[in-house]
Amino acid sequence: MDQLLLVQPERMLKFELENNQYVARIILQNVSAIFVAFKVRLSNQNDYIVKPSIGVLRAGNSVTLQLTTENAISINADRVQILAGPISNNEDVIQFFKKQQRLNQRILKCSIGEASSLSSTVYKSSISPQEINDFKTTTIKTEYVKPQKKQSASKDVLSLEEQIKLISEDLKLIKEKQNDGKITVGIKQFLISIFISMIVGVYITYR
Repeated sequence: MDQLLLVQPERMLKFELENNQYVARIILQNVSAIFVAFKVRLSNQNDYIVKPSIGVLRAGNSVTLQLTTENAISINADRVQILAGPISNNEDVIQFFKKQQRLNQRILKCSIGEASSLSSTVYKSSISPQEINDFKTTTIKTEYVKPQKKQSASKDVLSLEEQIKLISEDLKLIKEKQNDGKITVGIKQFLISIFISMIVGVYITYR
C-alpha cells in the first residue's frame, strides 16, 4: 500500500469453518519508517466481527486481524476494504479517519474455503433423527401393502366359487321342476346360458 503496509493475503481472503463460525485472518505489517494508522471496513458490515478494526502500527510492527461471521450465504459476494495513512505519534486514530480525505486502500475479495463449503453443504443436507424414523415407518407400511391385496383377491375367488355352487344347486332344482312340468324348456336354456357365461368369465379372469 504505497510502502506503508504489507497486506497478507493480497487479493483473496478465504474463510474457514472454526467452531461453527467462519473465520479469516489478515496480517498487516508496517514496512515504513513512520507511524501508520489502519482501519477495516466491509461491504456487509452487520454480519462480521473484526478484531481489531482500527489501530496504529509503529515502524516494523505487525498485527493479525481476525474476521468472524456466522452467515456463509453472502461471503463470496462480500468485500473487505483496508484503509491506511501516516499518523503522528500523539494523534487520536478515530479523529484521524474522520477528517482524513486522502488514504491508501486495499480491497480484498471474500470466499469460502473448499473444506468449509463442503462442511456447510453436508450440514444443510443432513437428515434429522425424526426424518429417519418417519422413513422407516413408511417403508414398513409399504411392505405390508401386497399381502393385503392378495388376501382381498382370495376372498373374491371364494365368493365366486360359492356363487357357482349356488347356481349349480339352482339348475338342479330347475331340472326337478321341469320333470314335474312346472318350467318350460326355453327358461331352462336361458339359465344354462347364464351359467356358461359366468364360468367363462371366471376362467378368463383368473387363468
